[in-house]
Amino acid sequence: MEELLDVRHAAALAGRHPETVRRWVWSGRLAARRRGDKLLIARRDIEALAATLAPSATDLATWAKRAREARAASAPGRRKRTAADLVLADRRERSTR
Repeated sequence: MEELLDVRHAAALAGRHPETVRRWVWSGRLAARRRGDKLLIARRDIEALAATLAPSATDLATWAKRAREARAASAPGRRKRTAADLVLADRRERSTR
């Protein structure tokens, strides 16, 4: 028998927020079944998806170091990258993993 998890438990297993798991379901990235008003996800499906994800946590010191390096590496005369640019680049990088 297949073990089914509600969104909250699936999110905890994947190390993500429940809203992220709901988005995965709504986008078709993750299969789910409805039982009443609950979305249920097969444990094997959430484990498989979580295994393909890169670690989600970057500590603040690492992020700040990357920001300083990026700022130092920008060429003179070019527009400096802002913190927003770094966040967007990080999101793009994570979405391709």
